[in-house]
Amino acid sequence: MTTDTSSSWPAADQFGSAAADPFASQPSAFASTTAAEPFAAAQSARPSGAIAQGEPPIPWLVLAALAAAAGLVLAVTLGSITGLAVVAWVLAGGCAFGLLARFTVLDTAQRALPVYARSKVAQRGYWVVVVLALAGIVASAWHIAEWAGRL
Repeated sequence: MTTDTSSSWPAADQFGSAAADPFASQPSAFASTTAAEPFAAAQSARPSGAIAQGEPPIPWLVLAALAAAAGLVLAVTLGSITGLAVVAWVLAGGCAFGLLARFTVLDTAQRALPVYARSKVAQRGYWVVVVLALAGIVASAWHIAEWAGRL
């Protein structure tokens, strides 16, 4: 009896019996390899810094409030002058709501961060700016309508 060395069967030991585990020479499917742990490299690349915290962009809200208040004050005090009524309408309408829209876009981007520090001041301030802007629009539009009615 000759032994074939190219066989995939385990070789017999000196007593003629085969090893107890015929698959001992085969690689284990449960061995720890990099393919078995696909997230092992991602864990080592984990950032060690602090988590980004989002917060409302208050300066944009303040700018919108200033534009709305300026438009309202201008409409109430000097709204009888048609040119200034139009300027008040642009301030309270276009400028204030444009700045408020920019605040909303930036606030939405901040809310998308992992942590967001909600502010009741910003939440209430948003609605205060909306009311101020609407009041400025109505007051200036009233003066513009009075002028247009006299034409």
